[in-house]
Amino acid sequence: MTGPRPPAPESPSSPNGGAQGGDVARRRASAAKPAGWRPNWFQDRLEWLKVRRNWMTVAGIAVALVLLLVLGTFAYAYATLPDPSRLDLAGGDIQIFDRNNHLIEQRNSQGVRVIPVELRDISPNIQNATIAVEDKHFYQHGGVDWGRVIKAGIIDVIARKPQQGASTITEQLAKIAILQSPKKTILRKLREAMVATALESKYKKTEILKLYLNSIYYGHHATGVEAASEVYFGKKAKDLTLGEAALLAGLPNGPTYFDPALHKERALARQAVVLDAMVSSGMITSAQAEQAKNEPLKFVFKENRSSQAPHFVDYVFEQLESAYGASAVNKGGFSVKTTLDLNLQKAAEQAVAVGQQRLGSLGADNGDFLAMDPKTGQILAMVGSADYLNNDIKGQFNVVTALRQPGSSFKPYAYEQAFRSHKLTMGNMLDDTSRHFANGQFHDFDYRDMGMITAHSALLLSRNIPALETMQAAGVDSVVNFAHDMGITTPLKSEVTTAIGSSEVRMLDHAVGYGVFANGGMRHDPVSVLEVKDRGNNTLDKPNAPGGKQVISAQEAYLITYILKDYASQWNLGWNKPFAGKSGTTNNYRDAWMMAYSPNLVIGAWVGHTADSGNQDMNGVYGSMVGSSVLRDFINNGLTQAHFTVETFKRPDGLIDGPPCASNANVSPSSSPSPSPSGGSSSSSEKELYLPGTECKPAPTPSPTPTPSPSELLSPLPSIVPSGLTPSPSPSGSPKSSPTPTPSPAAAPTTSP
Repeated sequence: MTGPRPPAPESPSSPNGGAQGGDVARRRASAAKPAGWRPNWFQDRLEWLKVRRNWMTVAGIAVALVLLLVLGTFAYAYATLPDPSRLDLAGGDIQIFDRNNHLIEQRNSQGVRVIPVELRDISPNIQNATIAVEDKHFYQHGGVDWGRVIKAGIIDVIARKPQQGASTITEQLAKIAILQSPKKTILRKLREAMVATALESKYKKTEILKLYLNSIYYGHHATGVEAASEVYFGKKAKDLTLGEAALLAGLPNGPTYFDPALHKERALARQAVVLDAMVSSGMITSAQAEQAKNEPLKFVFKENRSSQAPHFVDYVFEQLESAYGASAVNKGGFSVKTTLDLNLQKAAEQAVAVGQQRLGSLGADNGDFLAMDPKTGQILAMVGSADYLNNDIKGQFNVVTALRQPGSSFKPYAYEQAFRSHKLTMGNMLDDTSRHFANGQFHDFDYRDMGMITAHSALLLSRNIPALETMQAAGVDSVVNFAHDMGITTPLKSEVTTAIGSSEVRMLDHAVGYGVFANGGMRHDPVSVLEVKDRGNNTLDKPNAPGGKQVISAQEAYLITYILKDYASQWNLGWNKPFAGKSGTTNNYRDAWMMAYSPNLVIGAWVGHTADSGNQDMNGVYGSMVGSSVLRDFINNGLTQAHFTVETFKRPDGLIDGPPCASNANVSPSSSPSPSPSGGSSSSSEKELYLPGTECKPAPTPSPTPTPSPSELLSPLPSIVPSGLTPSPSPSGSPKSSPTPTPSPAAAPTTSP
């Protein structure tokens, strides 16, 4: 008996039966899949389509909102647009107030502003120069130069900040004659373009050019080209030469920045830009441009001005022009509350006058003064010259913002960098012996060698050989970089002589640097403007105070203060309030500085000779003499009269008391010298301060510290390094008769006290 027969196995597909076998296999495979199954790629495709649809919805909503915002902005700008036919060329007053709302200066629109002239009475030179530099497509566009706008936009995107101007002459006219707002906003730019387009439809090009040339500000209280021609050159606008016209045409871009009375090199460079633009536009030939560049310009600078702080107001206007644009600012109709304290300003002016009385017979015909709050960077007083209206000494030039060699007043930066990098401490020994450095043979003003002295004594006595030695120990580039961190914004030479003041600095920057010592290591950059209001007393702008930067620790800052707080008594400066200080004098007595600070005030003064007499050197004027005249009057009398309370120094925690060093084993062995066999000149009774881990053991064989014998006001006090040039006076005030050492070809150019 047999069972059921098993099913026959399927034969493999053959060329003839492949299709049929494949269908059977697919049907069986399909029957084995779960219900609702789809291939993976199809499912992924569906998911991608869903995500894409969601993103397109979001993007569509975003685009709609942006378009709605743009249309709303256009609608609001149009609805609030001033009447383009109501041109106001009279302008408004500009009032500058001090921090206590006392009026410093008022620029009245009824002054030189009221000299309008017809276009036929304006030289073609100034017409063409203005068009070439401000709006070369003036006669082609309809109020807005869209090609220029696109180019400016691309440049701004690349620079990541507004850098390229794109306003046409018509837009500038709209801004100063109709919109009258100094604040830069997107809404104002939109209105500006709308008003410019309306002006183009209402006025001829020649009328727009005439209105513009009669309303633009040129500086020195001169609004309009006729007034500017009279103020700068003492002639009518129709009589301007090509060189004069090119110079005036370049001023509206920055009347203070390019002011030829303050910055003649900038003004001439700007004139060259204008002339080159005229050549590019085919208005003049290259030969005519070169002739105009070489044309002698005879300035007269005729203006009437009443100001309680003219240099400071000029400085404020330069800041405002940079922030809001020259045309909008000088159109007026607003007030500015500044950081200045008029009581301190008057005290500073009196102090500068005292300095001129005491030192004028020695060749000092000019001086400046600066006071700042180190806790905020706010400028409290600024006297840019001894007499603003004295053209003989170039009185309108602000020496506070100018580059001058600081002499020994630069030394604290070198010592601080050496202390904080543990290359030196104030108790370490330095060798005060005349010798050769990279730039030549060096010695001090008195031709004396004090031998081994502490860094503390070297800075306090303003010895120069130890300062150069300190610069080498700290590293020249390290000191240069550190000085920049402290607030010096201008280039410094990577040379050892920078330690004694061979590189030029601005007093404004120098005060910031000393403010770091005063403020426990925190740096605050200069601030001059507190608030800007329009003619309706509405706040247009209230600049945020820049935050401070911690450059060094409070302990590191106090190391310098600990030394310099004794400077006034060491040099008999006669101050009756607790200030730390440092003086500086340069080669041939060309510059004499005195810097001082307390925890809540930084002050600095300079005297020099700036008249065109062929020799700008003074006769034996030291920086310490500025301290005992200018700063003495300000500290002893001015601060008292201004009811200013000077804070006292407080030693921070974390410093260690100790005696001077027996050797330099406490610092990097490759950075500091070892005492010579001749013995030290430091007293072990001195108390030094040390950062933790850098303190020294007492010196085994102390000897007395040589002390200079400072005398009365006109005695030269701090040291000055002749750098192998001419002998300098001795401490008693009489010149040495010893021969001058012969310097190497690379002798240092500067001496410093």
